[in-house]
Amino acid sequence: MAAADPAPELVSGRPSGSLLRDRKLIAILIAGGVMAFVVTAVVGFSGAFFSSTSHSPGNEYSAAGMGLTLARTGELVDGSGMVAGDSRSGTQTVTNQGHRGRLTLDARGVDGQSPLAKALTVVVQQTDPALAQPAYDGPLAGLAQVPLGTLATGDRRSYRITVTWPAGTGSGAAGTSTSLTFDWQIESVS
Repeated sequence: MAAADPAPELVSGRPSGSLLRDRKLIAILIAGGVMAFVVTAVVGFSGAFFSSTSHSPGNEYSAAGMGLTLARTGELVDGSGMVAGDSRSGTQTVTNQGHRGRLTLDARGVDGQSPLAKALTVVVQQTDPALAQPAYDGPLAGLAQVPLGTLATGDRRSYRITVTWPAGTGSGAAGTSTSLTFDWQIESVS
């Protein structure tokens, strides 16, 4: 057997045209692969890596206060020495010092078992601005959480409170007593 001739490209020391074409093909394939990788990376991941953060410092919140001012403090209706058939009145002006709120009136500390407390009736009438219907007209023992409407900031209203011992009632009330605190309350509303 005769020895095979070496490849012509190895003998002359220069690459043949087919090897050059193979190198160009390899370079084109590599370049195409790099481009495909770059396009895939840019398209596939572009939305996931972008983010932004901003700050708004100094945000602080506090609730506005509620408050009432009463024109009179202490005894509102003088109830000393009452007898059946008596009626006594007193007035109170209430001013809202806080934001908009719902006003109520409550009688605190009434002894519901007292014969005099059972005999007395109460009428709460708004006088300024005047309303035709009383806010409350009933027994002293039932004067609890009477709604007096909504007051805006700075609103002022006046009320007359009349306590009556109706004639012919409370026969066992002679010589007894009862006491109470008129409790004006305001609760915020939106």
